[in-house]
Amino acid sequence: MKISTNQYFTSLNKQMTAQQSKIAESQAQLATGKKAVTPSSDLEATTSTLRLQSVISKQNDYVANLNSLEDRLVNEEGAISAMQDMVYRMQELAIAARSNTYSAQDVSYMATEAEGYLIDIKALANSVDMNGRYIFAGTATTTQPFVTLDSGETEYRGNQAEVALEVDGGYKLNLNTSGFNLAGRFDRDGSTSKVDMFTVMTDFVNALKANDSDAIGATMDELDKVSNHLGSQVVDLGVRQNLITQRKDIAADKQIIYENLLSEAQDIDFSKAITQLSSDMLALEAAQSTFAKVTQLSLFNFI
Repeated sequence: MKISTNQYFTSLNKQMTAQQSKIAESQAQLATGKKAVTPSSDLEATTSTLRLQSVISKQNDYVANLNSLEDRLVNEEGAISAMQDMVYRMQELAIAARSNTYSAQDVSYMATEAEGYLIDIKALANSVDMNGRYIFAGTATTTQPFVTLDSGETEYRGNQAEVALEVDGGYKLNLNTSGFNLAGRFDRDGSTSKVDMFTVMTDFVNALKANDSDAIGATMDELDKVSNHLGSQVVDLGVRQNLITQRKDIAADKQIIYENLLSEAQDIDFSKAITQLSSDMLALEAAQSTFAKVTQLSLFNFI
């Protein structure tokens, strides 16, 4: 006659079921490489993982914004640098035209060259980004900022808005240079009004066409102001790009830290997991052996 009780069977069954569950969980962890195979299996790991994933996602968005801003500033710098180079050439033409060593025909050729630079500079001021939006129109990015009127004057149709992006700790960096600031405002001798760079360049071209030495001389100082103004714009863009590079480096360091924390929160230690699985399997084998022996107990074993 076998001697067994429900208590023995129930207790041993619970032990083996629990051990089998632990083994199944360990095997699933090894298969996925994650501590929490299901959200409910490790609430702390799941919570930490979700929080860190949110932080990393925001950091990725932040870096993407920095990259986009950097691309825009590079485009602006390229356009303004090219403008400055052409203004330099206009200054050279002004010096040559006033030297009285060139014929009227030569000066007319200079006028044609200078007019070509004026057209090119306007085209650069109407540059668009990869999305076809005008980069020097302020926030009116679908409006062509600089338009040549029938009178020959250049009219700015964008706005003066310059948008700032918060890049770190409340620090804001300008996203754009408005066409209004690009064109500048310069004092004109003998006048209380101010003129922009397009007015200066247009007057210079007209002075060359008229071969008017005095008018050419008057625009020389203004061309110098335009050149300095564009140079300051290039310097400012360079400073902003350096700041972005610094922020990107800081963001990259943070990214590494967050990724390591995420790995610690969600990834298993394979060596520990394998050791634990081996231990659990040995415990299960011991429980199964004990269960087999207990179920075979009989009075005859003790007679």
